[in-house]
Amino acid sequence: MTTTTENKETKQKQAPAFYIFENAAEGQQGGKPVGAAFAHKKGKGITLVISGKRYAVFPPKAKTEQPAIEGKGA
Repeated sequence: MTTTTENKETKQKQAPAFYIFENAAEGQQGGKPVGAAFAHKKGKGITLVISGKRYAVFPPKAKTEQPAIEGKGA
């Protein structure tokens, strides 16, 4: 007997934009696959999934100049 659960909103699996491989030992071709990278849903970043852990990567934000704050001191 097989049971299945259906969600009202079924998520479609997204194909990876990139695959991540471990470096191969010297003299060997290719490497062991360890993860994948997906386009991030929010902004220009990417989501990395490496060995089951999920990471979000985004480009640095433009720095804005902060006014100097005078502190107490000598």
